[in-house]
Amino acid sequence: MTLTETSISIESTNGVAWLRFNRPDTLNAVSTAALAELAEALESARDADAVVITGAGRAFCTGADLGTDVNGATVAAAGEVVSLIAAMPAPVIAAVNGPAAGVGASIAFACDLVLAADSAFFLLPFLPLGLVPDGGATHAVVTGAGRTRAARMAFGGERIPAALAAEWGLVGEVVPAAELEARIGEVVSRLCSAPRAAVTETKRLLRAAEAPALAAALQRELEIQSDLLGRQEYARAREGFLARKPVDFRGERG
Repeated sequence: MTLTETSISIESTNGVAWLRFNRPDTLNAVSTAALAELAEALESARDADAVVITGAGRAFCTGADLGTDVNGATVAAAGEVVSLIAAMPAPVIAAVNGPAAGVGASIAFACDLVLAADSAFFLLPFLPLGLVPDGGATHAVVTGAGRTRAARMAFGGERIPAALAAEWGLVGEVVPAAELEARIGEVVSRLCSAPRAAVTETKRLLRAAEAPALAAALQRELEIQSDLLGRQEYARAREGFLARKPVDFRGERG
């Protein structure tokens, strides 16, 4: 069965739910509504044996759509998606087929398994917008890659190729782009053929130790990001981004 929503498409095949960011014309940038759709899709897939999140076209997800109203509700919706990924009984697999930026990277890092095409990259582009990483990134990247590398991503704003992200512990496996979907098929086949209780309990145990830290990070991100989104620095930076004229804030203090 396939159901296509405005921004998220859902396909269920042999016990596997494929959730796909479905705005290839915007490189799968997401609005508050799209994140809510993804949360609903995850809820609808709770009985699946495995869940795969991927993107239509050449991108995974390039973050929040700054052409829409990005506010505290957007941050809360992203946090809900990440919390649902952690709480799902089945493993959630990120099939990162292309660029994963902003909250797109956060969602990928939140998944239980992260497989990426060799052409994919990860980017945390928050700082020039006057914002902080959200979607649990302040937890996931520090936990997976360490604080120094997390600082490199958050402050440096550089594109981290999939192979380097794998070296850092943020990606589990990198495969040629043309082979990504087939490799995902192999992974989910193995998961679906194992006893369901063992798979579920393995995920629960792996998630248990980090659950309080993740919840705390999501709450801190929500409070701080909501404040920053209401500031003039963000409004100016957003305007500059949309006009392709980055704002230089040197000499200013918030």
